[in-house]
Amino acid sequence: MVEKFKGIVLRTLKYSDNLMIADIFTESRGRVSFLLPVTHSKRSKVRSVLFQPLSILHFQAQYKHGGAMSRLSEVVPACLYSTIPCDPYKSAITLYLAEFLTRALHEESDNAAIFSFIEESLMWLDRAEEKYANFHLLFLLRLTRFLGISPNLQTDSGAHYFDLQAGCFVGVQPLHANYLTATQAAEFFSLMAYDYNEASRVSMNRTTRNEYLTVIQNYYRLHLPDFPELKSAEVLKELFA
Repeated sequence: MVEKFKGIVLRTLKYSDNLMIADIFTESRGRVSFLLPVTHSKRSKVRSVLFQPLSILHFQAQYKHGGAMSRLSEVVPACLYSTIPCDPYKSAITLYLAEFLTRALHEESDNAAIFSFIEESLMWLDRAEEKYANFHLLFLLRLTRFLGISPNLQTDSGAHYFDLQAGCFVGVQPLHANYLTATQAAEFFSLMAYDYNEASRVSMNRTTRNEYLTVIQNYYRLHLPDFPELKSAEVLKELFA
């Protein structure tokens, strides 16, 4: 049976000379892969140019259980970004987040809450005129809540270190290197108290921002199986000097 979908494009991969695979995080079915014909014709109902990373689309397809892929049809944009495609900073952020989400989102499940969070976040970034340098850090921290790996930020007077492996504050310095001091943790997790409009209140230079991006990636690697190094991270770290 043909279903109507709303989805966020994660990535596309070459499948054959005239077909690609589109990995899409859908509102109703979670992450699903579909077959996408390679065409640039303006008359085509499925134009591959629409499938840029983190594009939000409406489309139709037959959903098949067990991993079998079906072809997309009747694809139209659910929204058109006004600034992301032409802003090099925002484009770099979305490319990085697309790679990150490709690695972090695996399950085929109905998860409208994650979808809504990602969609609303992307729309905020597209509208933002300034003060979005901390956006990707806050996005990744908030995403942990939806993936079930959110850090436990409750602490008592004797807990001075944040153990990244355990995901909580501890009273003695861990014997491994994956921890934050009390000062680092207080600054780092202060981001989670703000929304995107307020995140710029946490003052960071490029060096500090890059350090915390590395911390977040390490946290995900510690809590999600097989989470890899991300190639686009190095590009992102060159921004916001």
